[in-house]
Formats: sequence, structure tokens, C-alpha cells
Amino acid sequence: LCSQHDCLLIFDEVISGFRIGFTGASGHYGIQPDIITYGKIIGGGMPVGAYGSSHEIMAKIAPEGPVYQAGTLSANPVAMAAGFQTLRELLRPGTYENLAKNTALLAERLETFAQENGIPFRVQHIGSIFWFSFSKDPIFRADQIGNEGMDKFKILHHELLQRGVYLGPSGYEVGFISTAHSKDDLSEGIEKIQEALTITFNS
Repeated sequence: LCSQHDCLLIFDEVISGFRIGFTGASGHYGIQPDIITYGKIIGGGMPVGAYGSSHEIMAKIAPEGPVYQAGTLSANPVAMAAGFQTLRELLRPGTYENLAKNTALLAERLETFAQENGIPFRVQHIGSIFWFSFSKDPIFRADQIGNEGMDKFKILHHELLQRGVYLGPSGYEVGFISTAHSKDDLSEGIEKIQEALTITFNS
């Protein structure tokens, strides 16, 4: 479609980049965008944003090309050092396999618990990314969440905060498993989420 209309295909991988795999969602699905944007994890906790493209397109960017691009904190040495070290860690053999395995374990144990207790709850996941939805059937679009699902998430969110588990404050947001999460962390987190789910659906 982009070729047909002579326009560029741009992938926003600010969230999915380096979390689904080293090549992100585009690599996972076998799509080659013209431009990819990155952020968040690429900085290893530091504020870093990046974009990439072919040499032909990048040659259009200053100082080689006519398109001006600059920023006050561009190429900040501390942020770049953190980012490079993060990428080195992610390239260690088995890193992505372990992340995906731990995320799948989280999803499996929580969904099994929900089914055994008659709780309408699903965990969608890919790579190290997961998302909670309050439905017995998978949800694929934001407009499928509904007000009831958002209300349940608010209760769950507050119950988890009281147990030391922090998720993003909106039912639209995803969560992540990282290399910092140990097996004990994962087990403890699952137990606390199960407790919070029980209260959420009994309130």
C-alpha cells in the first residue's frame, strides 16, 4: 500500500522495540519498515529516543542532508553509555528466550487461577510484554475493553499497590518482564496478583 501511494512505512516501536526481540515487532512479523522509532528500554532507564532507516533516507538528515534534526540532550554521554550497555546485555545468548518464558509463565499461572475461580480474566502477551484484560475471551482492540473492564482494573491497580506491585495506572497500558526479575520475584508477584484478583471480583 505504501509503495502504491509512494509513501514511507513508519513503525512506532517505542514500546515493542527490543522487548519482543532484538528486531522488535517488525522483525517478529517479518516486515521491513522504511523508518523505525525507538525509546524507553533502549536507554536502559535513561531518557533516550532513537530512530533508524536505510542509508538512503538517513543521508537526507543533517549534517549530510537538508533535513534539520537536533536536540538539547541528543547523544548525551551518560544516556548513550546506559543504552549501549543495555543492548549488549540483550544480545547475551538466551536473554529473549528467558524473557518470553517468564512472561508466558506469568500468563499461564494467572489464567489458570482465574479459570479455576470463575474470574473473567485474560493475559495477552508477546515476548516480554503482557496486558491484563477482564474477559473470558481474548481482547484485541481498545474499544473492546468497556467501562466494566476499566472499573475492574482500577480496583486491581489499587489492591496491587497495597501489596507493593506497581502496574501502569490505566487499563490500556501494558506491563513488562525484565532481566532484573528473578524467579522469586515472579512467584511473589503472581501470588500477589492472585490475591488482588480475588478481592477485585469479590468487591
